[in-house]
Amino acid sequence: MITIHHLNMSRSERIVWLAEELAINYELVHHQRDPKTFRSPQSIFELSPLGKSPVVQDGNRVICESGAVVEYLIERHGQGRLKPAVDSDAYVAYLHWMHAAESTLMVPILFDLYGKLLQIQSAAYDGFMQAEFATTLSHLDRTLGVSPYVAGEAFTGADVMVAYDLHLANGTSFPALKTAAPIEQYPNIVAYLERVEARPAYQRMRQLCP
Repeated sequence: MITIHHLNMSRSERIVWLAEELAINYELVHHQRDPKTFRSPQSIFELSPLGKSPVVQDGNRVICESGAVVEYLIERHGQGRLKPAVDSDAYVAYLHWMHAAESTLMVPILFDLYGKLLQIQSAAYDGFMQAEFATTLSHLDRTLGVSPYVAGEAFTGADVMVAYDLHLANGTSFPALKTAAPIEQYPNIVAYLERVEARPAYQRMRQLCP
């Protein structure tokens, strides 16, 4: 059986959601951040030397990094689901958004989040963040104006990756960490979030990872 180690306020939400989408038989183990330092507890460091979540155990294998875990579970347990055919245009879009979710799209969200946590007061910093939000969110909104999901007509693992970013940015996942990303100004993104949030697997994840 697969074991998913879920740390509160972390990307491991993605993995619980994906496991529910794939109907994988798994055990969910909850871990809590240190309330003073906000860092992972020793129980996570015992599983992963970097002390990050998600951590997934599949037999003797330990897999870390949410993007890597998403790809691993889809390849090993997906049975062809949640991934476009490799010779399709949708597969190119799938790869793009799988990786953009943890790079281009996530960077301004994290910068804004850390700026708030560190109480950075800088007009230049704020201006840079807003320009980055405009670039990344406009591109995503245009993508979702063409198709209902980031890789085309079908929901894929790339949507699990991207939707987490948006939920982090707009405070859905962690209300206290809501950023200044103006997601409500992008109608295609708003409609997209309504679609993914209506999925039964997503709703089960929200119950399991409050």
